Amino acid sequence: MIKKLLSICFLALVVNSSNAQSFSLSYQYSAVTSTSGPIDPTPAPVATGITSGSWTAVGTGTNSSGGGYFSFTSWGTGATNANNTTFTGSIDLGRYYELTITPQVSYAVSLTNMSFGVSRSGTGIRHFAVRTNKDVYTNNIAATYTALGAAASASVPVVTVVSGNTFLWTDDAFNTGSGAAAFATNNICNVNFTGPNYTNQPSPYTIRIYAWNAESGGGTFRVDTLVLNGSATFSIGVGLNKITHDLNAKIKLYPNPTADGFVNIDVPTTNYSKIEVVNILGAVVASQNNTLNEEKIKLDLATLPTGTYFVKVTAGEKSYTEKLIISK
Repeated sequence: MIKKLLSICFLALVVNSSNAQSFSLSYQYSAVTSTSGPIDPTPAPVATGITSGSWTAVGTGTNSSGGGYFSFTSWGTGATNANNTTFTGSIDLGRYYELTITPQVSYAVSLTNMSFGVSRSGTGIRHFAVRTNKDVYTNNIAATYTALGAAASASVPVVTVVSGNTFLWTDDAFNTGSGAAAFATNNICNVNFTGPNYTNQPSPYTIRIYAWNAESGGGTFRVDTLVLNGSATFSIGVGLNKITHDLNAKIKLYPNPTADGFVNIDVPTTNYSKIEVVNILGAVVASQNNTLNEEKIKLDLATLPTGTYFVKVTAGEKSYTEKLIISK
């Protein structure tokens, strides 16, 4: 029987910076009410090249404490009324506000910064910070604070930044009633996204705002007037390298999609030299040499973010490729 050979193109993508389009996603929480639940029902903002999600409260109370802003209770405690220096709590990774934005097909997304107004009730949280999925929520993002209007007139700075990345509600004071909206809007917290994790990413970003050290479980943490800035770049293909793909000796990947990053590979021969995992930008993100001469291999790709990849098996002068979806 004559084997059928198919010459396919393994597409290495690069980013054409001239196609970059800046975006500014504004979240005003205008449709949030005291009965609307933990997901902001306000239509998500729209921008070219991305699909933006809605903010969700996780591990907190079931409804916002008021309408027109995002404010929930049930944060971890650890602060004492009238004490501005002693805190016994720590960041609770099970309680946070969360947003996911997803690059659209053929787009890569860069994030630059995010700003948001904050406030608290009289027994609310004293610490908060921003983390993302790009380092599996292990590090706080670099932070700054800007006091405007009513916040700037406070005798003690309302918010300070500790260690360059953790917000501290400094003064054990708060603003309620008709002035609360302006007070929150004038406490502007900023985080700055830098480095390769936030540059030309083809996979989703999930952003979380953690809060802790509340004075009581009924204390609130309020976020409003949030703006996320970045750019979306259309990716174009260049440098198309042909790879011979033997249809009668196709590699098999399973499960595919994989929900946890673990994938089994059945290869057509034990005489292969290496296996590589390549992202849609053409970068090798994982590799493994053949040391066991086995036809069934299990790869641990749990650290890779959600997205589309290509698994490439090299055997002599031949290469076999299959598309792999990681969906966490």
